[in-house]
Amino acid sequence: MSNRVTEKYLGACMGEDSRLRRTARELSLPETYANSYGKLLLDRPLFVPEAEISAFADDLRAVFDILVSLPARLYDGDPLRYCAALGMDPEVAGLMSRGATGQPPVYARADAYHDGTSFRLLELNIGSQLGGTDSAQLNRAFLQAPAFREFAERHGLGHVDTVERLARALRAAAAPLTSGEPVVALVEADGGLAAYRHVFAALQEAMLGHGVRLLLGEIGELGERNGRITLYGTPLDVVLRYFVASEIVADPSARDTLDLLLAAHRAGRTVLYTSLEGAMFASKGSLAMLHDPLVRRSLSAAECAVVDRAVPWTRLLDDRDRDRRADDHAELLERCLSDRVNLVLKPGVGHGGVGTVVGHEVTDEQWRDALGARAHGDHVVQERVRPATEAVLDADTGEMRDWVANWGVFFDTEGYAGAFVRALQPADGAVVAYANPGTRGTCVFTTP
Repeated sequence: MSNRVTEKYLGACMGEDSRLRRTARELSLPETYANSYGKLLLDRPLFVPEAEISAFADDLRAVFDILVSLPARLYDGDPLRYCAALGMDPEVAGLMSRGATGQPPVYARADAYHDGTSFRLLELNIGSQLGGTDSAQLNRAFLQAPAFREFAERHGLGHVDTVERLARALRAAAAPLTSGEPVVALVEADGGLAAYRHVFAALQEAMLGHGVRLLLGEIGELGERNGRITLYGTPLDVVLRYFVASEIVADPSARDTLDLLLAAHRAGRTVLYTSLEGAMFASKGSLAMLHDPLVRRSLSAAECAVVDRAVPWTRLLDDRDRDRRADDHAELLERCLSDRVNLVLKPGVGHGGVGTVVGHEVTDEQWRDALGARAHGDHVVQERVRPATEAVLDADTGEMRDWVANWGVFFDTEGYAGAFVRALQPADGAVVAYANPGTRGTCVFTTP
């Protein structure tokens, strides 16, 4: 995606004596953030018009509101019927529905491509267990570099700190419990801290910069005293949930602790931020519902317009829904078979591109086999979004290379809440995720 500020930045970097060229290589990063991400940085930040990304965030909020309304619109308010229509595991669905209110907190991150004209949503991550929230550490580091600070001031660059917005939300949630700084614990599934401790340590560092001391714990380490949840005996005002339903569904002790959390939340003793409910709407199968002909009949013209604007054509492959017309499903399969190069197969619930089959990378036979293997359960087929590439100047060689950017766009009740980018060179594959060793990350600055 090209814009005037990007062109100005690249032009400045191409000067032989430019101080900008090596800025990303020489940033003064906070120690923990540097240890976590310092070797995975792209050679420049990305730029986007503030009005454009804010408008996309507004569309995302509208999509969010439509999604959470679907159980009431289509299934008499029964979340389990809704989850069954998506092909979700019944036990996992039952766990997600515990404590469900029908109105999960508005705190989410979209993964999106920009096709050169507009942003297009690939998936919507809803709930508190979101990665990338601390990317403003990188924005601040860029602004501490004199050459970049001069460029930013000259071109009116800005950014939104997602951690600051999260800290504000946690304080608001804890306000009925304390007039001071809340005691907040990030809680993972048992065994979950070890694998990503560097990520959580970087988030701790960022939160402390906003005055919130973030404790780290696992669900098996929680206790209860006088109706309040404790971590190693310390009473908690807020539990920042990072475990997901699939991680605790087979653990009776963890499920019991979840019930304690929900009871404390209902009693106003310890806030659970957020419940598992949001995950019901984070499945890519939920996005597929928005393009189902039967579901579309329940949407207004304005709702259909925002779906068409933000969400690529996506459909569930599962053929067990008895409400679906047989001819509609046959038409769906015919399109899937005939339009392989323009489609992608994805699991409804998943991350890092695991289980994804990209149509243009396989043969007709492999595609047909993949469709057959995913005929049941929560699998979707989605229109392939062709992302516009971002030009990046290699700081060492001076070579200009094209990168594909996966935009992580946060939004909350106030609207746009910050963004970061993961990027990959096209030759390194079609799935832009840190599981792919060629992936690099950077921050986002908005332009006037």
